[in-house]
Amino acid sequence: LSMHSLLNAKMASGDMESLGRAMGAIFATMGAVLAASNLTLTRKKVTKRTKPRGAAVNLSKRRGEAICLKLAAVWIAAVVVVIATQAYESWGPWGYMGFCTPCALLYVTVPYIFPGEEERQLPWKDRYITKANLWMAIFSFIGNYWYTHYFYRVLKARYTFDAHRLNDVPICLYLMTHAYFMFYHAMSNFAIRFIRDAYAAGKRRFFFECAVIGAMSYATAFGEALTICAFPYYSFQDRYQAYTLGSAFY
Repeated sequence: LSMHSLLNAKMASGDMESLGRAMGAIFATMGAVLAASNLTLTRKKVTKRTKPRGAAVNLSKRRGEAICLKLAAVWIAAVVVVIATQAYESWGPWGYMGFCTPCALLYVTVPYIFPGEEERQLPWKDRYITKANLWMAIFSFIGNYWYTHYFYRVLKARYTFDAHRLNDVPICLYLMTHAYFMFYHAMSNFAIRFIRDAYAAGKRRFFFECAVIGAMSYATAFGEALTICAFPYYSFQDRYQAYTLGSAFY
């Protein structure tokens, strides 16, 4: 190895150690805040439950969220295989579209092909999964079309793989974002309802709920940034800033 390579490796190692300490401190602080605020809460008295704790009262919504989580296991497993095998190295623009499109289509096909008993009685437009898909499609489009440029301008992020683009954002990512957000939405809904089912209402519960939402949001953003680092065609100019501050803004 050249002296230049050794120096770069040493600097990279030092940056990772600094990043590890910073993220450790951030997560430790979040954990301490959650633990401390949880101690101030008053648990609701146990009464006869009409539904599992955290589950939605609306049966269509309960079914929709459950299938969102099951479908997430499918596409997450596919992403893991692709990253582990580096299958993307042989892909062109249509290869990325060919992978990401089915990940999004899972949510707009499977729930209608295999509807639950409660959903068969509802018109397709009145089902929770229809409303969730519509909202996530809108939100995903807005996030990719406009908000991705925050990563470009502030964090100096770049997608360097060959892809069809819309507003300089790979179109395949609009589709992949839909899958990610359907998963996140189901998880966060369950977490919020679980808190409200378990603890008595009040300012302390409201604070705890906000803290949980903040912690989940930050952890999710960091998890995305950390896992995508295995994909070589998405880079940051300053990875430390991207992980610490970028996760907070995201």
